[in-house]
Amino acid sequence: MTDDVLNHFRSYSRTPNGVSSVPRPAVESTTYQSCKVVVGRTVAGLLLFALSPLIVLCGVLVRLTSKGPSFYSQIRLGHHGRRFRIYKLRTMQFQCESTTGAVWATAHDPRVTQVGRVLRRLHLDELPQLWNIFRGEMCFIGPRPERPEIAEKLLLDIPNFNERISIRPGLTGLSQVLQQADVSIDSARRKLRHDLDYAKRESLSLDLRIVIGTAMIIVAVPRPTVGRLLSLSSKPVRRTSPAITESIFDVPRAMPNIWDSGIFGKSDSGVLGSR
Repeated sequence: MTDDVLNHFRSYSRTPNGVSSVPRPAVESTTYQSCKVVVGRTVAGLLLFALSPLIVLCGVLVRLTSKGPSFYSQIRLGHHGRRFRIYKLRTMQFQCESTTGAVWATAHDPRVTQVGRVLRRLHLDELPQLWNIFRGEMCFIGPRPERPEIAEKLLLDIPNFNERISIRPGLTGLSQVLQQADVSIDSARRKLRHDLDYAKRESLSLDLRIVIGTAMIIVAVPRPTVGRLLSLSSKPVRRTSPAITESIFDVPRAMPNIWDSGIFGKSDSGVLGSR
């Protein structure tokens, strides 16, 4: 990390006493995490074979009911910041971010198609990510992989945001069971608390409860009830940065060149691109 990039990052990050967050050494994978990847890839391969007719059917419905391809891909941040291409069934209007750039989806988002709302409600749009799990880029359980464009901005408001990439991302996770998708900086902070708590408590028992919790969410069981019944509520995590009233998302400002500084770990240059 060069001094000019580090100084620039310090001037933007909101840490106490002006001290910036710096990359932490990569954490060695535990035996459980290694087994989890192997088992996950095997199960994902079997599910891809079994569910391929359903995925194709959903793809045909998307193609027949809206303009554009059935599938789309995005670059996401993976384990230790390695970028990879994630695959989903398209649920929004084709090229809906051509004028806005990377933005969070909102409740009742007008960009979502009619078929897309059904796919999102049943989480069928996530099925193509079985391919990412089969390739070893993701697991079934873990923090959701963030888009680099949004992660760079979040790091400016939440300087320890990069710590959530210390473990492999997942199809579902503790934060997905306990809260809705991100809509603000505050919700991103809560998600980080859940993700860091999961990283500390990761185990077979917790993963099985998250799987059960995910199924309960799909059948419309309230999240507070799921968290209470399955003892999933995150333990309090000490705040490492002060509360702020404004965000990089709300106040336009020049973005520091922090991507190649190493803050997000190493990245694979071969998978760079856009959706």
